[in-house]
Amino acid sequence: MTDDESLENELKRRTRFARLHHVASCGSTQDLAAAELADGLSDGDRSGDAVFWADHQTGGRGRQNREWHDEPGLDLAVTFCATVRLTVPTALPAALPVAVLQAAEPFAGLMLRIKWPNDVYLDGKKLAGVLVDRDSRRPDVYRIGIGLNVNRTGFPPPLDAIATSLALAAGRTFDRGEVLLALAERVSSMLDALEAQRHDEHEALFRARLGLLGQRVEVDAGPLHRGVLTAIDFDRLTLDDQRTVPLAIVRALRTAAE
Repeated sequence: MTDDESLENELKRRTRFARLHHVASCGSTQDLAAAELADGLSDGDRSGDAVFWADHQTGGRGRQNREWHDEPGLDLAVTFCATVRLTVPTALPAALPVAVLQAAEPFAGLMLRIKWPNDVYLDGKKLAGVLVDRDSRRPDVYRIGIGLNVNRTGFPPPLDAIATSLALAAGRTFDRGEVLLALAERVSSMLDALEAQRHDEHEALFRARLGLLGQRVEVDAGPLHRGVLTAIDFDRLTLDDQRTVPLAIVRALRTAAE
């Protein structure tokens, strides 16, 4: 993928995203997308589906406004703006890390894991994170922010102990445009599956890579719940085959301390 024009053409051909906005630097791609789309789109108008990519974010953010650090020109900081009608919009935060995992795993060459609620991990270290913002004026418009460590091979303390990259996993660097296109294809496919309510295989992968089914877990959903995780999908989880908790209110899900 040698230039933005070629990448945009491939996005048009292979995904729902018809436009590419690529900038050298911005505060955050989420804010860039929000500013660009502040005017003009009506509900259900998919002509605004676009990719916002920055070589560097000066104010990148993750969930709960935590900072997201990228290495200029080496990593991927991207927001996919999508218009999609979802029966269960709260499924998105659980479903999208699966799409990221599916896109990144062939590059990494190793099995990836999902860490609740929105992170993709490799060998116990963070590889990618997802942030979903919903447009307050157009409820069918979503901004899907993804940060993926691609080509950096070093991290400053304390990130060096908890973060990794595709380059570190594979022992080589990658064309970021190719990685972005793979992400776009998987995100586009996931949105189509959610819209059509045909996502059983994606949920099966979510359960497998979350790796908590059948374990005793602790669920922070305001009140704290403990029990054996006996079922989970993109909408809710079940403890001990009897207590059901909607994922939309789950702040944390982790193995319970003995």
